[in-house]
Amino acid sequence: MLPTDTFFSDVENLIATATEADRPRLRKLAEELEHTAERVPRVADRCYVCQARLYACLQEYEQALTALDRAMQLSPLDNGLLVLRGDIHRQMEEYSQALQDYSRVLEERPEAVTARIHRAETLHAAGDLSQALQDINDALRHEPRSLRLLYRRGLILADLRRPLDAAADFRAVAQLSPDSELRRKAEQRLRELGER
Repeated sequence: MLPTDTFFSDVENLIATATEADRPRLRKLAEELEHTAERVPRVADRCYVCQARLYACLQEYEQALTALDRAMQLSPLDNGLLVLRGDIHRQMEEYSQALQDYSRVLEERPEAVTARIHRAETLHAAGDLSQALQDINDALRHEPRSLRLLYRRGLILADLRRPLDAAADFRAVAQLSPDSELRRKAEQRLRELGER
């Protein structure tokens, strides 16, 4: 039976909501995707991508990278796969590898906001705050109304010990965000900065 778009969406939803109790189910699904890729070659690339995400969720990173390499062999021009590989390296705290993948995407497509955001987050985690700030500012030029980007910039500014600038970003997010969780986080950051 050919997996449908709904099937792949269901796998992504399972990954997004997985708990520790779901680990056996995730592992079994990863194994089933291997068999599906072998039986139905025209969806093999999607099977390997989902398998990579499942293994990353399970923190089985070598298997995740192996599955992703298979997907990349089938779809070598898909920059989204480079971003995913960067994400896996970032989870492994292999920041230089992650940065190489994100930068490779950005060399080809400077407007690739997702790669720019993920590179900024990696730079932030690696302690390169000024470059992280530059990437977030570049992403904001492409998506100037993104409150999530504004929140991320506030985090970087706070770490750069620029509390007034950070507070301005958090204040804007707290006032404008329709997302109650994001608004709550911004308000918490404002309290930590001694505001409100």
